[in-house]
Amino acid sequence: MGKAWTAHMKACGLYNVDKSERLEFRDLRGTAVTLLSEAGCPVPQIVSITGHSLQSAHRILEKYLARTEALSQTAIHHFENATATAFANHKCSASRTKAEK
Repeated sequence: MGKAWTAHMKACGLYNVDKSERLEFRDLRGTAVTLLSEAGCPVPQIVSITGHSLQSAHRILEKYLARTEALSQTAIHHFENATATAFANHKCSASRTKAEK
């Protein structure tokens, strides 16, 4: 760990004198992958920030990304609002409208 990185970690209160409990740069990079994914960033955008390969980012997500209700709701929101799925969503809306009448 470089001096600048150590200073930054200390300034943020993340530096632990005990090496066995100290966060490493790679730990933070991996966490960034999962947090960026949870924020809705696609993997190509994530790796442009973290410097991981696509394969490495996918491995991290496979192991650490929690399948949460928030992620599934975001996926449904994207599906319902994407122009590529407008036809499917139009059909669903039309069916509901007919059923309501």
